[in-house]
Amino acid sequence: MLQKTLILLAFLHMSFFAQAVAAEHHCTNPPQVTIVSPHQESFAEICKATGKALIFLGQFGLELNRGITIEIVEKLIDEDVYVAYGKYDSGTDRIRLMSYSAIFSTVEKPMMYGEPFDRVHYFGIFAHEMAHAVIRDYIKNEKYSMVPQEYLAHATQLATMPEERRKKVLTVMDVEAWEGGDSISHIYMALNPGKFAAKSYLHLMSTANPSAFVQILLNNNWFYVYVPKEAKTSDAR
Repeated sequence: MLQKTLILLAFLHMSFFAQAVAAEHHCTNPPQVTIVSPHQESFAEICKATGKALIFLGQFGLELNRGITIEIVEKLIDEDVYVAYGKYDSGTDRIRLMSYSAIFSTVEKPMMYGEPFDRVHYFGIFAHEMAHAVIRDYIKNEKYSMVPQEYLAHATQLATMPEERRKKVLTVMDVEAWEGGDSISHIYMALNPGKFAAKSYLHLMSTANPSAFVQILLNNNWFYVYVPKEAKTSDAR
């Protein structure tokens, strides 16, 4: 009898564990997105953030033509020299992103774009990583893709934020858009990621032909991106 009880308990434990690990949520909009999480998340907000990213990128002819899985994890996602809250892995074609609680339990006073990290910034990361997943199919030379990808991913992240919060971020960053003749480099991005993001968003939203510049990014064949001189539209703030 004891043996049967132990077997039953072990089975129930394994079933519960499997259910927790394998829990999935399929977004209605966008339908391409599946979220895998060991516990309940703000699924509706995650779906909304990824959907807004796809709408924004769709303006430039960049579309997600496949299903993508977002995995919520409870541990640090380590990059080469810094801790990343999220990452798109082109090898597995999967987005991994720390849970909101995991970020606060592992990082002391997390910040983003010069502000204390909060839910607005958290959902912004989903938009950022979704941009990476979309761009993968359009980049012509992966060897030189860091700057173009981060330009578009950060621009997407800022574009999908609530307008008032975006204005606050741009005010804090206190920079102007990239100008004709500038070289957008990974060095500037590494030294000033928030300012890099703000300059990229402001440039994309104020340049006369944003779709044409997106094509320059996607076809880039060097470690930096040269900004051509052209007219600007109205202030993007």
